[in-house]
Amino acid sequence: MDRLWRPVRVYSHNRGRFHHLVFVLRALLWLTAALFAWGHMDDGLVWVAVLCLAVLGAIFWQKLHILEITNQVLIVIDLILISVAIRISGGLASPVYIVYGGEAVFLTAYGTLRYSAAGVVALILAYGLATDGWDTRTFWWRVTILGLYLLAAGGLGYEYRRTRSRSRENYLVLQQLSRLRTLQDSIVEERDIDVVLTRLLAEARETTHAKIAYLVRLDDRGRIQRVVTNGITLPETLDYSQLQAPSAFQVLGDQDEGAWADPVCQQLWQSGMRTLALMPLRQEEILYGWMGLATDRSPSALNSQELIIRSLADVMSTQMKFYASQMVAAKRGQLLTILERVSRIVNRNLDMEQLLRSLREAVAQVLEIDSFFVVLTLPDDSSHAFMQYLWDDGVEYPSEVIDLDPQGLTGRVIVSGEPLLLGEGVNEGKLTGSNKAPRGMIFVPLAHEGRVLGAMSVQSYRIEYDPEHVEFLSVIAAQASVAIRNAQMYQQSQEIALTDHLTELGNSRRFDMALQSTIEVAEELQQPLALLLIDSDSLKIINDRFGHRAGDLHLQRLAEVIRDNIREDDRAFRYAGDEFVVILPKTDIVDAIHVGERIRHELEVRPCVWRETFILRSTISVGAAAWRPGMTADSLFQAADRAMYEAKKAGKNRVAQA
Repeated sequence: MDRLWRPVRVYSHNRGRFHHLVFVLRALLWLTAALFAWGHMDDGLVWVAVLCLAVLGAIFWQKLHILEITNQVLIVIDLILISVAIRISGGLASPVYIVYGGEAVFLTAYGTLRYSAAGVVALILAYGLATDGWDTRTFWWRVTILGLYLLAAGGLGYEYRRTRSRSRENYLVLQQLSRLRTLQDSIVEERDIDVVLTRLLAEARETTHAKIAYLVRLDDRGRIQRVVTNGITLPETLDYSQLQAPSAFQVLGDQDEGAWADPVCQQLWQSGMRTLALMPLRQEEILYGWMGLATDRSPSALNSQELIIRSLADVMSTQMKFYASQMVAAKRGQLLTILERVSRIVNRNLDMEQLLRSLREAVAQVLEIDSFFVVLTLPDDSSHAFMQYLWDDGVEYPSEVIDLDPQGLTGRVIVSGEPLLLGEGVNEGKLTGSNKAPRGMIFVPLAHEGRVLGAMSVQSYRIEYDPEHVEFLSVIAAQASVAIRNAQMYQQSQEIALTDHLTELGNSRRFDMALQSTIEVAEELQQPLALLLIDSDSLKIINDRFGHRAGDLHLQRLAEVIRDNIREDDRAFRYAGDEFVVILPKTDIVDAIHVGERIRHELEVRPCVWRETFILRSTISVGAAAWRPGMTADSLFQAADRAMYEAKKAGKNRVAQA
């Protein structure tokens, strides 16, 4: 369990190295100023300052919070020290003013545009007082250039920290889902539902960092059966009859006075809790209870944990439904055994393909099936559906988008949310494989929290099915729906972590994985492979003239041009900043250069408007490299990188070959 949270410590460790690096860079900056001032009158002051900085470093090196504050406070001291060095080494004639540029590093690390603007003002005052050059053009040219550096540094630093924060949040979500998957594996063999719910409740409290967690269980008539708590002991005399179940996920703050009226909430309030998250534990239309998580922090602390709370609630409600199913199916021993086996399978997989394959194998242990498929709905497209998994007559077929007829068999099940049992003689629809006429068919909906996710079907060319088979498959589908939804959320979280938010292209992490796998395929099949490295020639000019929003528009436009000029099998990524890469499988260097030229030409001629102003003639420099047997992913990338820099040196707006 401790290993699951190692990434949090990794982030803390990296942040500490970051503050150390800033401090070391400052020491080098001060030392540079001292060397420039060496031999001039009063240079001892600068050397004393360097010595004081070394003492501060020795004291606060291991105290990261103090070191972070010290790094920010010393920005003001930097300006004073550099100005003193300028003053004693020649004033306006002194080259020490260049060292002011080092402040851009610290503003990138800690500043925003507002602080950068304040830094520009401070720079002008400091340099003016040090040189008395207020009435010279040289003075104003220098402070203008340095001021632009500081403003750019503050803006870029702010955007970098925002992006890093979002990446960290997405990474932590993946870790939480991974931890949830491990927990599911650990409880799947547990027979005692009370033990399972107690462990899940403790996990919910720990994962969300709540102070108190509780769970209300309902019986099959909707009456309160039991209240399980973690972090608080409720009085035995407490009247639970006044508790009201939430209809959906909600977070209550201390301003929602009426919502804290029931006896449990009153106990939480008296314990100092001021935020309460409530989550119903529901499967289909059956409410099994609800979970509450309380904290003394602001509502945002629990609002930000909605995804993991829902995932935990899904697991809890799945376990409670499974327990209820066990009780109902106690008289059907063999069916109960199979349901347990299926529960283990669906709760173990977050990979969609493996999940559905395991689901088909589990169903096949009870039912004679010759065909099995799972169709999932598509968001905002009711006329099509996604055939996620199709197995027919012993063969697995690729996933594909299909037409969804509301009057067809699958469409009727998805629209109505009701299962369908059909016998021999029904000729509606044909599967991809054998195209034999089935003797028996069952279609059941896949529903999650009242929403139909799709449909699952089994078919046989040999036997007909009966209502007991439908009941069995419906129970399987109810459990599979939760696992399918968890797999979808897991895929979505992975997609977020591997996608650049600005251009919606893959990021550098996805590029590294894609390039390695593409090289392996090219090596195995002895096929050509090429790589384009694209760097914008215009981003800095656009940023300086129109602002960073216009620069973002330029990057989005460049990404769009790249997408429009590559094949379906080609893959484009935003590698970093204004650098893009395109992987071109089955492509030699000549064709790769043609692709690069096509992208370069279209970007140059395609108009772009920013606030009614034309941004004309945006250009790029492109490096093209071809893979040769024995080349690694890194060496191929380095070859394209060298070619791109050759294009830059040759005058930009061109394609160069490695």
